[in-house]
Amino acid sequence: MLANLKKYKMSKARTGAAMVEMAFVLVIFLMLFMGIIEYGRYYYLVQMANNAVREGARYSVVHTGDGTTVTQVTDLVTTKMNGTNNMLSGFTVTLQNVNTSTGAVITGTNWNDAQFGSAIMVRVSGTYTPLTPGLLFLTSSIAFSATTIMNSEGN
Repeated sequence: MLANLKKYKMSKARTGAAMVEMAFVLVIFLMLFMGIIEYGRYYYLVQMANNAVREGARYSVVHTGDGTTVTQVTDLVTTKMNGTNNMLSGFTVTLQNVNTSTGAVITGTNWNDAQFGSAIMVRVSGTYTPLTPGLLFLTSSIAFSATTIMNSEGN
């Protein structure tokens, strides 16, 4: 009977230690799990934005000089973002006529002024806010942009 009582006290004390150990392990596990989710969200945003600016640039270089407006290209890019633009505050789409070799913006021109072989740049930008910045020791916001430059096929 005494042996059973000692065994009971020993397991009772061990239960408290297991709870403390579980608390430490659970915190680390949840931080790792939330980090994986956060990275997945950000990576998905990067992939969608890169695809959207590529599609927008392709559309704009083919339709240079045929009356296509900035709004039409912006709507196409926003559609191709498939709702991930809601992850960005201050979401903007920019179209510009740029220097082919340097990528520098050619001032005083519109995107549809690009001649055949000139470059057009499409950029998506905004501010990404992580879901749980405090828990994962992240910054509260991250400046985000995705850019594609293609040569014009119009005009």
